[in-house]
Amino acid sequence: MSMTFNRNLFTQMGLDSGSLTILGAVTHSFNEPGEYRGTVRNEKGESLAVLYISVEKDSPVAQVNIDLALLVKNAASKSQTDTCAADENQFTVNPRGYAVFRVSEGTGGYNVHIRKAEQETQQLFDSRNLNSNDIFSGLIIRPGLYSVSNNNKARAEIDVSYPKIEKTAYRPPGPLRVEVTEKGFVPAKIALKPGQGISFDCRTPSRIKIELSKPNDGPDAGNTHK
Repeated sequence: MSMTFNRNLFTQMGLDSGSLTILGAVTHSFNEPGEYRGTVRNEKGESLAVLYISVEKDSPVAQVNIDLALLVKNAASKSQTDTCAADENQFTVNPRGYAVFRVSEGTGGYNVHIRKAEQETQQLFDSRNLNSNDIFSGLIIRPGLYSVSNNNKARAEIDVSYPKIEKTAYRPPGPLRVEVTEKGFVPAKIALKPGQGISFDCRTPSRIKIELSKPNDGPDAGNTHK
């Protein structure tokens, strides 16, 4: 058995809800049944792939996971006239369920735009501007102090602790939930254990950015062997 090392897990130090990478995901609920068309774009605004979502009352699917990296990869590997693998970019979900937009590989930097399939102009969802009931989830690998900001200039601080060697196997606790409101982040001081995820429940228009302020390289940082 061969194993593939994903270097992007350790080289990406920040997260941005409007520019998704392997370390972050956005969850959105459509609520209204119908046919939706989406585009996956890069940070330059270039369209890289197309997807279709059927929101059906009778669908048993409560959560559909949409891999943006796979959509982009598939779109790049076939011509515009190739219709043999049309099902690869079509998804179905119940209106009470959720669509999770994630990135499985590569450097990412994707955002998603969704509209009704029959309407070419009215945009219903833009992952660069999350709104009420949208969720941004992330995993911060490197220990240290991080600054968190939102569109409305709200600020928060995340302290990711350095792992300790224990006698028993370590299991990270469940994701910590943070509410994003017009007044700011609740809580504004956030402490995460190693490997613990974080989820931001948006209650106001949001684009959440997390940036490393001060790394924590452990108690032996800077020490040299004699």
